[in-house]
Amino acid sequence: MTTDAAQIRKKFLKLAKILHPDVFGRTPEEKETATKYFSKMVSPAYQLLNHDRERGEYLATLRMFAQNKKQKEEVPTLSSEIAQKLYRIPHEITYKQYVEQISPKQYETLDSIMEYTATLSELNLVYLFTQTSLGFTSGSSSAVASPAVNQSANAEATPAAKPAQSPALRNLNMAELFISKKQWTDALKELLSAEKIDPNNAKVYALKGLVQMNQNAAAIAKSSFQKALKLDPKEPTALKYINQVNAATKPPEKPPEKKGGLFGWGKK
Repeated sequence: MTTDAAQIRKKFLKLAKILHPDVFGRTPEEKETATKYFSKMVSPAYQLLNHDRERGEYLATLRMFAQNKKQKEEVPTLSSEIAQKLYRIPHEITYKQYVEQISPKQYETLDSIMEYTATLSELNLVYLFTQTSLGFTSGSSSAVASPAVNQSANAEATPAAKPAQSPALRNLNMAELFISKKQWTDALKELLSAEKIDPNNAKVYALKGLVQMNQNAAAIAKSSFQKALKLDPKEPTALKYINQVNAATKPPEKPPEKKGGLFGWGKK
């Protein structure tokens, strides 16, 4: 979150080499998994972080999300011990040290990617919650501390910029990876987190519907698809599967009533 453009590009090229499908010794399944990690996580993150404007808007969106949670006095849910430790004693230098400690382990093996990505995400979340004066300067690719400003006056002076990417982008990408592996429970967990961060994102509900459909919860899936289409009538995943869950939730037709006297006797 405080890395400059040169470091971002250096990291991207390193990961591109690590996740290249032609890495010696990998099985076809491992090559496919590595390719998905690169296309769903690494490449989208690089496209976002490598541009000053998009990165600034994304950081601003995350900052607003954290401020909103703090105003509601919501405590972030943290699973990793290192993130809990940072939350108890927050400091920017400590945050950087922890990130530098975890980051090299993230892509050591394909099996470790999810675990360490989740830990890094929690460290970033703690950083957002505990740093009161995050800012972003144009012409720079690093997050820096900036003086506090009058939010209401600033809002009146300039309209809020629409974020280029969803603040739940990481959760969505992780969910898609889990879906590709048919790990429905893990995918749903990511999507529930994404829903809290970005509750008006049609893709979140469409993917929830897909997961729920594969968990044999057709009625709940139908509701998720309907919400996705309400937010975006052209959402492709919801459009693709809505008819399938409609058919699954359609009540069975009643058999024709038998006409007649007592116990069906007497009339034909």
